[in-house]
Amino acid sequence: MIKLSVSQAARRLGVSRAHIQDQINLGKLQTHEGYVTTDSIRLAYPAYNLHSEQELHLQKMQQIKSDAMYKAGAADAAKQANEQALMTVIASLKSKLYKEEMKNQHYQLVFSQLGGRLEALEKCCHEQDKRPLNELQSWVSQQAH
Repeated sequence: MIKLSVSQAARRLGVSRAHIQDQINLGKLQTHEGYVTTDSIRLAYPAYNLHSEQELHLQKMQQIKSDAMYKAGAADAAKQANEQALMTVIASLKSKLYKEEMKNQHYQLVFSQLGGRLEALEKCCHEQDKRPLNELQSWVSQQAH
């Protein structure tokens, strides 16, 4: 269905805008969303040929407009789907990061406790065992940082 403004309909039919408005007010021409439909023009003016080149051009322009509106809606839906997918990935990554941070804190605590236990062991070990023990303490200290 092609929709024409009151002015466009008047120009196409070669009548005044007021005449078209009168026809609408009398119920002889139907409107849709404020526009005169070509179907109602055909009914009110059966002798008038609406299949002009301009009519075909209008049909094509309105189809392009409809297609563009559809594509814009589809693009918005795709954008929302992409945003939702990204939010899901971000939430998953946050969860993984939190778990890794917890592991890191645990390992830091383990190395800290190991260092303390090695110091206590050093105080009570034989002199011959102190050198390897000191090497182990140095290695633990390096790994903790």
